[in-house]
Amino acid sequence: MALNSSQVKSKQPGAHADGGGLYLIVRESGERAWAFRFTAPDGKRAMMEFAAVGDKPGELSLTEARDQAREYRLALKKDSIDPRHKKQLAAKGDMALDEYWKAKTAEWLRGRSEQDEEIQAWARSLRDLSKLHRKKLHEIDTTHVVEALKTIWWEKPVSAGRTRERLERVLSAAKVEKYRTGENPAAWRDNLKHLLPSPRKLNRKKGHPSLKYESAPALMAALAYDPYPVARCVEVGILCCSRSQEIRWMEWEELDLVKRTWLIPAEKMKVKGELGKPHLVPLIDQTIAIIQSMPRVGRYVFPSDHAAGHQAFRANALVGAIKRAGFDATMHGMRTTFRNWGADNREHNFRREVLEFCLSHRVGDEAELSYWTSEMLDRRREVLEAWVSYLLPRKKTFGETPRAKRPRLRLVG
Repeated sequence: MALNSSQVKSKQPGAHADGGGLYLIVRESGERAWAFRFTAPDGKRAMMEFAAVGDKPGELSLTEARDQAREYRLALKKDSIDPRHKKQLAAKGDMALDEYWKAKTAEWLRGRSEQDEEIQAWARSLRDLSKLHRKKLHEIDTTHVVEALKTIWWEKPVSAGRTRERLERVLSAAKVEKYRTGENPAAWRDNLKHLLPSPRKLNRKKGHPSLKYESAPALMAALAYDPYPVARCVEVGILCCSRSQEIRWMEWEELDLVKRTWLIPAEKMKVKGELGKPHLVPLIDQTIAIIQSMPRVGRYVFPSDHAAGHQAFRANALVGAIKRAGFDATMHGMRTTFRNWGADNREHNFRREVLEFCLSHRVGDEAELSYWTSEMLDRRREVLEAWVSYLLPRKKTFGETPRAKRPRLRLVG
């Protein structure tokens, strides 16, 4: 039976139904509140108190409580919005995307200058999403995202893909902070994948130029004659099989020269729609020697000699150093060179998993990876030592006789 106004004031302690999920909660103390009972989108039953009973500001009468309960039912039925989230959104207030984007960028990239490459990249992505700037976070849906991305998707697919990844990360944070609810409209899987062509297919450029591994020692020999810091950055990047952004942003505090390791933080790792994972890189003696030859003038191990404030090099600077050495390759292409060398190497017969881990790739399905927690540091150090020995062969001194090779055991049968 529906309640009336006199019953609202006279009911004894307990929960009293009004219909449509609305309940009057009367406590032993005499306090009275309105509650809404419902089935959440995940199928679980729940009850939420949403207002006190009365006529004062913030309190609701019987009629007003019924109107509010009706809004909750419609939101549940039409948009699958949990009333608890709707209440949190109302308490949190509205915020436009551009305002929230700038706030999160300042938080995630705290301590970097305005000239920092990553800060500028996030700013460019925000400019590319001009159609979403004044949209409230809780209003943005998949249609809005598609319309905003269409302006750049075919013109610059690689940049557009990165912009989508950044937008997905921002909207994920907004959901955690209760500025929005529901699925992420910028997600690729099971969402935009069915509405937009893959950026990789649209990008008609060839893969990253790489060298045949037989030419890699010649490149390292040529780089040794380049006196500029960027050449040292390229050398260490090749020896560690690092991506361009990882080696350019290497910081002194990430290095442990006693343990001979370099811990790359998650935010510097390659991102595919979500934050990467930290990656521990074993350092070889020759690599450490190059690092120790660099003057410690700022946070970065390899500061640009052209940027103010000892900032990191831009990606083009590393490619330029390789071209000055007389070779056509990129840092990412040199990772391909390493992988081909490791696959063809019959002397050591490296395991595929170890080679992939050297490239910060994990091999296996989700179940396998959930049990695989080893860093394989010693095995990867062996691979990188062999790689360095191949790239930087030790010169023989006059009168030195070569060491006898150990006989290799062969399986019979």
